Amino acid sequence: MPFLLDLAWRDLRASGRRLWIFVACLVLGVSLVAAGGGLYRQVADGLRDDARLIFGGDVEIEAPAPLPTDALAWMAQRGTVSRVIELRTMLRTDSGRAQLIELLSADDAYPLYGSVALQPAGTLADTLAQTEGQWGAAIDASLATRLGLKTGDRIDIGDLSLTVRALIVRQPDRSLRADWGAAPVLVSEGALMATGLVQPLSRVEYRYRVRTPELASAWRDSFVKTFPTLDAETRSFDERSDRMAEVLGQIGSGLLLIGFSALFIGGLGVFNSVQAYLQGKLTSLATLRALGLRDGRLAAFVLLQILLLAVLASAVGVLLGLGLALAGAQLAADKLPVTLLLKSLWAPALVALVFGVLTALAFSLPALGRALSVSPAALFRGVEGQALHTPRRALWFTAAVATATLALLVAVLPDPRFGLAFVLTTAALLGVLDLATRGLRRLAARLQHHAALPLPLQLALAGLQQPQSPLRTALLSLGSALTLLVACTLVVMTLLRTVNDTVPEQAPALVFYDVQTEQIELLRETLQASPGLQAVKTAPLVLGRLVAVNGVALIESEDGERARESRDEHKLSNRSGNFDDVVIDRGAWWPLDHAGAPLVAMEDREADQLGLQVGDKLRFEIMGTPVEATLSAIYSQRRMQSRLWLEAIFSDGVLDPFITRHVGAAWMPADQTLDAQDRLAAAAPNIATARTESMLRETRALMGRASGGLAVVAGVCLAASLLVLASAVAASRSRQLYDATVMHALGARHSLLRRVLVSEYVLLATVTGGFALLAGSALATALLQWRLDMSPAGLYWTGLLTAAGVSALSLGMGARYLLSQMRLNPAMLLRSGG
Repeated sequence: MPFLLDLAWRDLRASGRRLWIFVACLVLGVSLVAAGGGLYRQVADGLRDDARLIFGGDVEIEAPAPLPTDALAWMAQRGTVSRVIELRTMLRTDSGRAQLIELLSADDAYPLYGSVALQPAGTLADTLAQTEGQWGAAIDASLATRLGLKTGDRIDIGDLSLTVRALIVRQPDRSLRADWGAAPVLVSEGALMATGLVQPLSRVEYRYRVRTPELASAWRDSFVKTFPTLDAETRSFDERSDRMAEVLGQIGSGLLLIGFSALFIGGLGVFNSVQAYLQGKLTSLATLRALGLRDGRLAAFVLLQILLLAVLASAVGVLLGLGLALAGAQLAADKLPVTLLLKSLWAPALVALVFGVLTALAFSLPALGRALSVSPAALFRGVEGQALHTPRRALWFTAAVATATLALLVAVLPDPRFGLAFVLTTAALLGVLDLATRGLRRLAARLQHHAALPLPLQLALAGLQQPQSPLRTALLSLGSALTLLVACTLVVMTLLRTVNDTVPEQAPALVFYDVQTEQIELLRETLQASPGLQAVKTAPLVLGRLVAVNGVALIESEDGERARESRDEHKLSNRSGNFDDVVIDRGAWWPLDHAGAPLVAMEDREADQLGLQVGDKLRFEIMGTPVEATLSAIYSQRRMQSRLWLEAIFSDGVLDPFITRHVGAAWMPADQTLDAQDRLAAAAPNIATARTESMLRETRALMGRASGGLAVVAGVCLAASLLVLASAVAASRSRQLYDATVMHALGARHSLLRRVLVSEYVLLATVTGGFALLAGSALATALLQWRLDMSPAGLYWTGLLTAAGVSALSLGMGARYLLSQMRLNPAMLLRSGG
């Protein structure tokens, strides 16, 4: 073995440069696997370790009113308690600007985990304290930038004027939606009460956070059991962690699958590169066999070369991928209050390295077995005339390595369902491409002798039928990458059209919350000052809980999740005033003039979570009063077009006794919304207003970053595909030039041979681009309609341009390379035997 290892290394140093495509394909694929796995593990482990910090405690009890003293005493005996009062309202500056904020009160125990970083540095208690009759506030740094505020400035919230004493640089429990929703502003509880915003009908949330040495879930269950009738939602940090882990697992699985897709495409380049490399060594292999070197030793010699190169290339890919993962994790750390963990990188690094080596083996073994079938007689007859075959043993080894690779892929993915779907999709894709290749070759055979076709095209069609034709490789590698590129193009263009055109045209310019019944007229009068006002709509908003289904109380359910659902607060409204855009999936709306028994429609997520069916008898509890209704329909949201995300919509009249506040929406030109928001904040400080344009601006920025990431991923996959195509061209170059030489010797001119080659690659570009356009369009359409309820209709031309441009460019480069090689002297080729 040391002799073989030394011999393999010496041979690699002498002739390994011809395997540069092998190295490049592995580096690209492994780097994406390492980057996706490393980024997922960094963020997931950071969120898991800092789950309490992000959640704000071990357990949180959310209630619409202060908890009773007996519950507070019970909580204080079993842990440290911090009370945070939270409400959405408007902040106004001295210049008249207004902005939606999340107003939070901070007591002496806040935060229970971590600390709030302020600029200038100081304690939170001193920053928020009342000094010389003036309350202080700490505002989110992004909000300060948006409004041009600095320390020392005055702001108005409700009836209270405060001084900005510090900017919040880092807040452990900052909402992930703060950048495009309402930014946090911290004040003391005394200051919040002095704003005059806490009224009997105000939507105020009292959050009691608990830090306890007990198991969080056990503490939560004990609290619920002790106070079963308490009007409050109780959650533990591990519930939130499980939900975040599930979402992150799906995202991580997607990232890894992108890397595995690139590695799979690169594997085709590995196969072609090894085949081309061994094709050039057939004479040497035949010589070694003639000298008596056994097949086992010969196979070990070549395998050592492949393994050495695979380990080195995979190691380089791992280093590049981990660098990308660290960069991406650092960007995520700017938005998430988590500590990144370098120790989390060793596992994805090892996984990427193992997959790189396994991929190299799986795709090299068939080429190796085929090369080792060369007969020593080739030394006398020439290698070009040799009929090589792949031994059955090589096929069995290949199948074993491929099976191990796929099994490991399913095992390492956070969500194994993604792995199974990938395996099945890959198998289906290979089957479709094989059928497409066979069908195209049969079609080429039928058209080949058509009298109307010019001779170069007939010969090109004949070339596509040859076993060494790059048709299969072009479809599989370039077709797969182009499919991904076309799908990404259509998805991004559809989302951009929706955000830039569809949503601004259909969505309201302003959305209002906490509008009291007596303020509706004031709202309309204030908005009438906007000359471009088109419409103002309001709808009642009532908060309540679903407590029983078909006479069975949810709180009595043995299913803990179902019992806790009875404490979740739902947003309720009626149909006539509702301006939310929902779609009925099951059941049907009741007539607009319905005056019979109470009916209700439920959102699909809530209904499916509880297993509700149309016709079920539901009992809600609203302001302490039971309300019975029959489930008439189940609806879904229109994703990008939804406004309120209501959990239930009642027939008219059912909610009338409970209506105290409303939500609203106004349609007007976007350039008038800022002034309208400022006027409304001055007239009614308690009404929270959100501008659609500001949310769309953040969405566009987020989509810009996402589009950049998709472009990078698609670019890497495309680069891998181009390498595969280059390897295919290199692998078939010798045979194509040999065939061209024979035809030239039989009288075919160089000009004809060049036209044949160009025609063959034009056909390849047409077939590959057409396949990618059809497959990519189908993939994008299914994804958009299934997940986002959108259609790329009218944008398919962007996919056509992408497919046509990239396929023409890539295959044109391959044709140009072969045309340059055709300048060789045929006599020299014939004398050398090819």
